Amino acid sequence: MKKLTIILFCFLYVLASKSEELKVRTKFIMGTYITIKLQENKSELFKPSFQIFKDLDKKLSIYKENSEISILNKEKTAILSPVSIEIIKKSLKISKETDGYFDITVGKLTKDTYKFETEKETIPDEKKIKETLKNISYKNIELKGNKVALKNNAKIDLGGIGKGFAVDKVAKFLIEKGVKRGIIAASGDIRCLNLCDIFIQNPFGEGWIIKFKTKKPNTSISTSGNYERYIKSKKYNHLINPKTGKSEQTFASITLVSVADNTSIDAYSTAISVMPLDYALKFLKSKKVGFILILNSGQIIFSKNFSDFAVLNAYKKIIQQEQGI
Repeated sequence: MKKLTIILFCFLYVLASKSEELKVRTKFIMGTYITIKLQENKSELFKPSFQIFKDLDKKLSIYKENSEISILNKEKTAILSPVSIEIIKKSLKISKETDGYFDITVGKLTKDTYKFETEKETIPDEKKIKETLKNISYKNIELKGNKVALKNNAKIDLGGIGKGFAVDKVAKFLIEKGVKRGIIAASGDIRCLNLCDIFIQNPFGEGWIIKFKTKKPNTSISTSGNYERYIKSKKYNHLINPKTGKSEQTFASITLVSVADNTSIDAYSTAISVMPLDYALKFLKSKKVGFILILNSGQIIFSKNFSDFAVLNAYKKIIQQEQGI
């Protein structure tokens, strides 16, 4: 599932002199703007960090004809690199955890049926959706060593987990290089190596709606929503339920917070965005991640454990009725 690009303003929380402010570099990779912030004495790590994003994009993108995943989608069987096998294995694990609400074989819907991210984006009719759903199931992926086979004309789309996976790889690299202060941000997937101030965009208007500060080093944040990428109206947004083939209608914005695991919460936020509310809350409690859910109704739901991960500095009311879960 193609993850929604969300503008999330992210600033390092610094109680230090101006000379210690972080240097910032931004590049357009993986279909979005990637921003990395590092201390000046670590600036030589910008180039290899961005290169990790580029290398992963070359392997995992369904929009690059010669990527490993594009070749697999075309040929239906391929020998893949260890990193591609790693993300597919992780995806299959999360598909089972989420009872199929996260499913990377949604590519047949996102790429071929809705044609997202192309000039031919279209709203398919019920007949076409029903026909395509026959090809959607993570059980259509077979792994044998480094060989992957796709059954039943399945097609993979790693957009709902790829950016979080890439952020984890870059964070691991920087930590191994001794970086203790910095930020990696790939759209709504963020890793704060030290402490960050996070501003969540208002899904119903301009500016931010919630501000919080992380409490622990190496905090992971993932945000997704239904309000920036859609065909004609939000009713046809990019968050497609692999069980129904249709866009979700419950959540306006989802923010998950954990420690040192952007891959999982990227995929979880993708899955939660298309779950029924009760099911989503039950699932989130089982994973013990912090969360902020903004419903299309305007209601804001904070997890009771959110304070374990961050300090809520401010938020602006919508119509909402806040509720502790």
